[in-house]
Amino acid sequence: MSTPALRLGILGASESVQSHHLPALHAHPTRFELTIIHDASTAILQHCQKRFNVSETTNSPSDVLNHPDVDLVLNLLPFEDHEQHTIAALEAGKHVMVEVPLSLSIDGLRRIRAACKKGAANSRSEGGPKVFVGCARRYTPCFTEIFKKELASIDRIYYARCRNITGPLATPKLSTTNGLNDKTMNLSLNGTSNGNFNQSLTVPNTIINTTKFHTLLTDIFGNTDDITSDRVAFARFLGTVGSHDLSLIRESLGFPDAVANIAITDPFYSAIFHYTHDAEDEHPFTMLYEAGIDSVPRCDSHLTVYGAQKTVSLEYDFPCPSACGDGAMRVIVEEAEHPSEEHTPVNASPANGTDGANGANGVTTNGKPRVKRTVITSTVAEAYERQFEEMYSFFTGGETAKTDTNDALNDLKLVRMIFEHYDRQCGTIRTPLG
Repeated sequence: MSTPALRLGILGASESVQSHHLPALHAHPTRFELTIIHDASTAILQHCQKRFNVSETTNSPSDVLNHPDVDLVLNLLPFEDHEQHTIAALEAGKHVMVEVPLSLSIDGLRRIRAACKKGAANSRSEGGPKVFVGCARRYTPCFTEIFKKELASIDRIYYARCRNITGPLATPKLSTTNGLNDKTMNLSLNGTSNGNFNQSLTVPNTIINTTKFHTLLTDIFGNTDDITSDRVAFARFLGTVGSHDLSLIRESLGFPDAVANIAITDPFYSAIFHYTHDAEDEHPFTMLYEAGIDSVPRCDSHLTVYGAQKTVSLEYDFPCPSACGDGAMRVIVEEAEHPSEEHTPVNASPANGTDGANGANGVTTNGKPRVKRTVITSTVAEAYERQFEEMYSFFTGGETAKTDTNDALNDLKLVRMIFEHYDRQCGTIRTPLG
């Protein structure tokens, strides 16, 4: 007996949703039925309805959350709306897919888990409603099938680096004060200090609701005195682009033992992660994380791991493929190859050393070792298709998912580790005694 298609209700129709999510879902009508889509813009809804054959449209999130024919809600709204609408959907007995981060608040994650239990009585699914956390990078074929295999083949890691410097891309801006005091609004927003957003680094329809954002910040930090401009900027970044980086780092390298040297120069951020794994480990290593947003239309984004005989890199055009070409993820493996070894160039190009003094694919002509460079590519479309395949199996076949609420808790623990070290740097860490 075939499994019926999941009937989808979609919250939010941003440019990314239109470019990546909807095409991947629309391509598999036997698995997904686009029942209703929500957005604040009627023009966008009309476009989506026509292009992707969506049955209904609405400007109200509640129409999606309470729709009797929706099995699965895709919560693709900004991260400060994740908790509210995820809880409402779960309590209504509906499954939820939400982009990483599920929450930046421990209390928020607890409330979401409680909603899963509460919604069991209203769910049509055995076992009650479940949550799938979207992070397309972690489902990309070249990452799951090549990068992780090559990484495991490195006997000893000496160093690692994760960089995500991109622009321009959709970074949220504050809409109104909504009654908040001036102190809250006069925060550094993407490089400014007067609350005026740099329009060159944003796109329309990506708005942070300041009341919800302020409530979330209070939930994260627990004290309004701790909500400084640097913390607001960093929380906003981790709630958007940064959380995807951290989730990818965790799956690739594991959970760091310590975090150090956090620098916040909004909109640029950096930190050093220390890995030892256990007290007996004779080969600890560090990873430098650096990220930022500027107005240069390129993606300087990668995770690179260095061993003695091999360097493995994962390059990605996320999150702004529109500014960087078609969009893809590439695994690049660089190894030392001696002249006696037989070699056939892979994906050779002038940039890879095909031309010039080094000869073909980095080969030297004087008998010295050369570089063997192998490139394997997956498209953004493949990343989302693979992610939604896993999501479908998770909701309909009883399969486990690597990006569930337990995984989201580990994402949150890493964020908390970062903030706690930043507190120590600033001399503001709070103890049970105050």
